[in-house]
Amino acid sequence: MSGRLAMSLAMMRVMALELWRDRAALVMTFLLPPLVFLIFSSVFAGTSGDNLQPKLAVADLARTDASRRVAAALLKSPDLRAETAPDAATVRSRVKSGQVDAGLVIRADPAQPGKPFLIVADPSRAVAAPLAQARTQQALAAAAPDAALRRSIDSVAPALGELTPVQSARIDAAAEQLRAKPQPVKDDLFDREDIAGARKGGAVIAYYAGAVMILFALFSAMQGALSLMEERRAGVADRLLAGVAGMGPVVTGKFLFLTAQAFVQAVMIFVVAQAIYGVEALQHFALWLPTTLAAGVCSAGLALGLVSLCRTRDQAQMLSTFVILVLAAIGGSMAPRFLMPAWLQSLGWFTPHAWVIDAYQAVLWRDAGVAAVYKAWIVLAGVGAAGLVLAQLLSRDPQR
Repeated sequence: MSGRLAMSLAMMRVMALELWRDRAALVMTFLLPPLVFLIFSSVFAGTSGDNLQPKLAVADLARTDASRRVAAALLKSPDLRAETAPDAATVRSRVKSGQVDAGLVIRADPAQPGKPFLIVADPSRAVAAPLAQARTQQALAAAAPDAALRRSIDSVAPALGELTPVQSARIDAAAEQLRAKPQPVKDDLFDREDIAGARKGGAVIAYYAGAVMILFALFSAMQGALSLMEERRAGVADRLLAGVAGMGPVVTGKFLFLTAQAFVQAVMIFVVAQAIYGVEALQHFALWLPTTLAAGVCSAGLALGLVSLCRTRDQAQMLSTFVILVLAAIGGSMAPRFLMPAWLQSLGWFTPHAWVIDAYQAVLWRDAGVAAVYKAWIVLAGVGAAGLVLAQLLSRDPQR
């Protein structure tokens, strides 16, 4: 029994020494987990609570004193990233194109009866519309609470008859008190309009089809690129480096295979998405194809480049896990980016996930043309090409 225990302790010591000597693996083993926690806590802390800052386009068509006060309050609100729009058509266009999360059209004086506010919503960003409505109610309560009082008076005026001068004076005094001490507004002030062509769940399905595609393309590419480590360990790389062609054709062959693998994965995902949910991938095939190829090139090149930077399989496995988790979280594969803090949304553009998801949504949901997606193609293809070049250069070093 003591002999078995001694052997177990000896093996434990051997593994501990191996980890200690591989300083890169040691760092990634013990420092990356808390770093991943910090990133994920930042991502998901921003997806709930009062710290959400939806981007809102505001068009004031009423142009009354109360409407101007509400619009100004929205533009200054720290809870929104509001911007002005000249008319309702511009609001709809910005929501449709994804430039903003939701739109608000002030189409009548908030002090008059009726529903003066129109929320323009994108079903793919379902939380944005209720948030925009809540923020507008807060702005109305803070900037123009007297408008709600006058709405109530105007709505009952036909039944009460004409107000006396004394009653009018009392109403004016009450309105001034409300402006000094705002109260919550509970009146029904809003209409909602989904953007043209919206199908229930369609935008969400298009979003997650792209999110899952790039997530699994990267995951599979990382696993495939790990074969470089096996070839080094088995001595295959040394024999190839001694030849005329070297490792170059091997790396290129892996790149082509991983790109093709990602493409086939995408085909399977979007076939299911179209068959079950009606995502119009086939109808947009001319733009879907280069988007998918660019995503495949990016995942293959990125995986080969990252694995080539590592000296051991342990390093490569830990690094690939870290990269997949972090890029997926920040890029929007795990939670929609519009729910994240503004700084994380900006950081997301440094991940392939954000570019892939946005490109697929532009093609499949917004019916956009080449002008809306060519930048994504360039970025994705550029990242893939850079990764391939890096892998080619590092594969020539026999010491790696």
